[in-house]
Amino acid sequence: MRLERILPFLLVLMLWGNASVFAENMQFVDAQGPTGYYVDVDSLAYSKTTEMQPDNTKKTYDLVQARVAVIKARTNRRYLYLMQFNKEKRVYRILSSKVQAYDTKELLEETEEASPELAFVETSPMQTVVDFIYEQSRAK
Repeated sequence: MRLERILPFLLVLMLWGNASVFAENMQFVDAQGPTGYYVDVDSLAYSKTTEMQPDNTKKTYDLVQARVAVIKARTNRRYLYLMQFNKEKRVYRILSSKVQAYDTKELLEETEEASPELAFVETSPMQTVVDFIYEQSRAK
């Protein structure tokens, strides 16, 4: 095959493969020492869930899903999480995660398993992340 035919195809393929890097709109949320917390504001997705309560009534909760990055400068790691938050219940769930070398973005580990619900307290970094998310406009 001729290089003139293959080269445009390879360039498009490379650009498509790197599209996820360009698609992020990570906004700084907070830092604790050398650890920074970021939220991809373009990834925010809102939904509702209904759960049965102990008194046999149903309760509806608002959920928000977001991509969250935790950057640990001392270990040169970037942790990318797809997370789901329930502000009213003060819980979150990690839906999937990736661990990258921060400087090269080399993928070191990937998990597609969802975690159980994890609680957060008012003084935790997750509370700051949740507050930031709920401050964003739902029009995005």
